[in-house]
Amino acid sequence: MRFDISRFARNCRRGVLLALLAPLALNAAAQGYPAKVVRIVVPFPAGGSTDVLARLVSQKLTQMHGQNFLVDNRPGATGTIAGAVVAQSAPDGYALIMHSSSSYTAGFLYSKLPYDAARAFTPVVRCAISGLYMVSVASLPVRNVKELVALARRRPNELTYGTVGKGSVAHLAAEMFNSAAGIKTVAVAYKGAAPTLVAIASGEVGFTVLNILDPQPFVKQGKLRSLAVTSAKRSPALPDVPTLMESGINVEAYLYTGLFAPTGTPAAIVKQLNTEITRIIDEPQTHAWLVNNLGGEFSPHTPEQYAEFLKGDVANWQKIIQHIGLKLD
Repeated sequence: MRFDISRFARNCRRGVLLALLAPLALNAAAQGYPAKVVRIVVPFPAGGSTDVLARLVSQKLTQMHGQNFLVDNRPGATGTIAGAVVAQSAPDGYALIMHSSSSYTAGFLYSKLPYDAARAFTPVVRCAISGLYMVSVASLPVRNVKELVALARRRPNELTYGTVGKGSVAHLAAEMFNSAAGIKTVAVAYKGAAPTLVAIASGEVGFTVLNILDPQPFVKQGKLRSLAVTSAKRSPALPDVPTLMESGINVEAYLYTGLFAPTGTPAAIVKQLNTEITRIIDEPQTHAWLVNNLGGEFSPHTPEQYAEFLKGDVANWQKIIQHIGLKLD
């Protein structure tokens, strides 16, 4: 076969030209974005913390652009229904998902899903992060984590804990605690935070791990007792509550809410959304609202830094998932 050097040269020039034009195409996509309605899919019903944060962001983005950012609630199957909707959408920035750590991690729990959780989404921005809150019923004869561990060791497989759902990060964080403390307690699953709180306040279970602000009204009423938060540092929302690490238990676990786009979404659009949402959430007034109403914190970061965080976070959850042999269908 004869080697056609002129054709080779033309192909090389074409390749170089395409490489030079690619960043321009991405910038053009961002400059024209958004040109139509943007959907932010939420994996939970209206009214929860993920939904509230998504609505705050969508409202501010709508005001910023004069183009509607609409929240689309798609609850069910621990967030994997919503995950499938967005994973199968065009990667053009017009279908986004506001995942919580529970709904994002659920993608790694189910054996049969129409998307690959590890490859389906591009991280955009982590809008809020906090530890979780461990509390016990006031009638349980413990005042701190050390006493809870001692009680559980005296009564293996007798002490119960409530969970907001099998496979939720609250459930997994409680199992991390069991593993790190070397104790065996029994999970009792409820359908959400409200029935879990009712169950523990009535003494139906001994302790629970929940979103950081959910148990606080019951703590103030004296029905529940504060034990610890699961973050590495104390929460600004609960500055008097020690961490599990302070209590001698090597557990670090987080609840976060973050925006994702389908994989393949132009990098310029991802960067634009990251910059704009950072500007929205990092305002002092919004930052204070985040702490006081959701117990969350925010610090500016790039999409790449968010991706690195997720890599470590997912690995952390997968260790405990494998340890307890959990798999959902």
